[in-house]
Amino acid sequence: MKFRRLITGIGLKFLGKGLVSCSKIEKAIQKELEFYEDGFIIELKVFNTDTQVAVEKVGNNFKYLGSNYNRAPDLSIAFKSYEAALMLILGQIGVYEGYAQHRFIVKGDLIASMPFIRILYYVEAYLFPKIISKKILKEIPKLSSNKIKAYIRLIA
Repeated sequence: MKFRRLITGIGLKFLGKGLVSCSKIEKAIQKELEFYEDGFIIELKVFNTDTQVAVEKVGNNFKYLGSNYNRAPDLSIAFKSYEAALMLILGQIGVYEGYAQHRFIVKGDLIASMPFIRILYYVEAYLFPKIISKKILKEIPKLSSNKIKAYIRLIA
């Protein structure tokens, strides 16, 4: 269990930073972000645990808040278990499949979750290698930037 918690925590941090990285380079993500007001906080976590990460909409991008944030999130995506989170984080299933299989719970405005689910779809396309993307995405979206830029921003 400790190993799963560790890997899930690292994966959520990677996903949070991936959201920030991709929001700076992908036009489709920036378009989806127009739905949210500045200061809108989105949390990704494992249900009933302290494994969590959050991002905040600032301007046309996301800002990484990590796991230490004071304000209550406007939208919370809670994976039902570490196993459910790991399946998405490790590329065994895509976000749409996870959504269809009820592997996570949405707390907040359900309508506000839809742009975020579409954003996660693009982030998966950027962060996973093409061989995994082909398996987990319905179709690989046309990306407006190079995957290398996303990785460079991710580690910078």
